[in-house]
Amino acid sequence: MDWEGSLRNVAKKCNSNAILEIINSVPDSQWKADTEKRDSNKTHGTTRALFLKYKNQNYEKTDVTLLQKLKPYLDEIISQVKEFYGYQNLQLTRMIVTELPKGSIIPEHVDEGEMLSTNHRVHIPLLSDPAVKFMLDHQDHYLEPGNGYEINNQLVHGVRNESNIDRLHMIIDLKEWTDEQKTPKWWEVDLEKK
Repeated sequence: MDWEGSLRNVAKKCNSNAILEIINSVPDSQWKADTEKRDSNKTHGTTRALFLKYKNQNYEKTDVTLLQKLKPYLDEIISQVKEFYGYQNLQLTRMIVTELPKGSIIPEHVDEGEMLSTNHRVHIPLLSDPAVKFMLDHQDHYLEPGNGYEINNQLVHGVRNESNIDRLHMIIDLKEWTDEQKTPKWWEVDLEKK
């Protein structure tokens, strides 16, 4: 979303432990398949990806089973973000989980695309450590599990995982819809496709 800041805490009660337990049940083969489909390997290096709700020019996926399991936790996060901004209707448009292996980096870069100007991108750290440095606009930040942070990805940013653990983030894109009648809730559309 276009804004002047760099980082803001938009949700403070994310059940990262419960979300992490669900994500940890996903087989490695699913992570591998999604990582191979990701179109940004040059930017994100050794980062692994798991797509729950994703669409690009070449690939589309909605993981109904995982979204159903995560729904209570996502609803709480979305509710907090709605309250933070004063929105009436906020919908989930995209959701991925990323894993940055210990000792790895995501080089400094700027994200591009129309989605970034129309959606709020929120990072929910699931597994992290103070030695994981999220560099944003030339300043290091520690993004603490249990919080949801909106990050201005149109600024220079990167990550250095100097810890002894693999960093795990859930990243969700949320968009305010002004006409509730024409826009069904994210779970009404996606979870009925099964």
